[in-house]
Amino acid sequence: MASIFIVDDDKQIPSLFEDVLSPLGHEVTAKSTAEEAIEYLNEDETDLIFLDLKLPGMDGISFLQKLNRLQYKIPVVVITGYANIDTAVQAMKLGAYDYIRKPLNLDEILIIVNKIVEERQKDEQLAYFQKQKDDIFGFGNIVGSSKPMQGVFRFIQQVAHSPKTTVLIRGETGTGKELVARAIHHLSDRSDKPFVEINCSAFQETLLEAELFGYEAGAFTGANKRKKGLLELADHGSFFLDEIGDMSSGLQAKILKVIEKQTFRRVGGTREILVDVRIISASSRDIEKCITDGTFREDLYYRINVATITLPPLREREGDVVVLAEHFLKFYNAEFKKNIKGISPQLKTLLWGHSWPGNVRELKNLIERAVLFEDTDLLTCNNITMIENQFNLLRGTAQITIPSGGIILDDVERSLIEEALKISKYNQTRAAKLLNISRETLKYRIKKFHISH
Repeated sequence: MASIFIVDDDKQIPSLFEDVLSPLGHEVTAKSTAEEAIEYLNEDETDLIFLDLKLPGMDGISFLQKLNRLQYKIPVVVITGYANIDTAVQAMKLGAYDYIRKPLNLDEILIIVNKIVEERQKDEQLAYFQKQKDDIFGFGNIVGSSKPMQGVFRFIQQVAHSPKTTVLIRGETGTGKELVARAIHHLSDRSDKPFVEINCSAFQETLLEAELFGYEAGAFTGANKRKKGLLELADHGSFFLDEIGDMSSGLQAKILKVIEKQTFRRVGGTREILVDVRIISASSRDIEKCITDGTFREDLYYRINVATITLPPLREREGDVVVLAEHFLKFYNAEFKKNIKGISPQLKTLLWGHSWPGNVRELKNLIERAVLFEDTDLLTCNNITMIENQFNLLRGTAQITIPSGGIILDDVERSLIEEALKISKYNQTRAAKLLNISRETLKYRIKKFHISH
């Protein structure tokens, strides 16, 4: 659905648009002068403008020129009389999307609105795609030949062909839940549509709600313009809710509504927005215990648990550790422009003997750091030791001694973030990898602790 803005001093024109478009779910706003329209656009966003060229004060052509100077990228359809076609052509040269003639044809209005809304949605989704760099270990790169992983592959194939079925992916941190979600999406009929994800544990409740549903102008301090949420960007695609077990009960109720009715409201909004999304959830928590504790809604659990799988931890994937290590070595050889030919027998033994509490993510990060510092043609245990000396979180357990007087957890977290930033020379992407968190989570915590370079 779209926000449509009418600029016309004839009161009957906005009423006509309201009668035609509002029943379809579109939001119609009108101003009678170009000056009022500019003031409105400075405070709010719109998807489409219908502009009468003959206005009191600033005329339509001057309004278009003003929009160009302000660099507003909004489709404008001009309204003109039969005697003003030359002016309409001039408006097209200034960037107007199209023009319609009076008396207005209702079918023509609907065709134009549908076309522009569809194009705008595609542009927004494309922009999201470009922002979200696909991880090379996504679809097609879930590596493993062990018996537990063969079961995972069968599950992905089965549920991918049911494009509306909700999916719950369970497993310890670092087992690859996001990769499975991406694989399901890419094998489904929704593969040419967006795959949008959010980590529910990375945001405070109010921020998570705004990210999920978007907000209207004035919904809260700092909300100067309407913002579409990630659910709208995921329309016709798949929406991945990582660590759904960390979501507040209030937001759980709203997600339940999205699953059941495929509708939601923006923060501060009153209009129901219709979406078609497949919900894929993941959690490393014991959700049944969360239900018992009263922190997770039982009705939501039943709706997200239609198709469920528990990913095996790496320690139970016999034979996969070295296969994965060699896979990561190949990737980081290319990324760091190195030519390390293999993994030494001693290091293979070390990899086989480790319990991998951080699972595949821990192994991936270990190989990345080892390749970064290796200066021979084999990956060796010597480099693993050197990396441990530089950063104590290599194997998922920090070597921290708690004094008898206690410790402030925030101070520890801040210290670790500062250390990771120093090691990575303040490259946030690299620091986030060192800490086993997303870049968005790192940016939030840098802001939280007021850390500056």
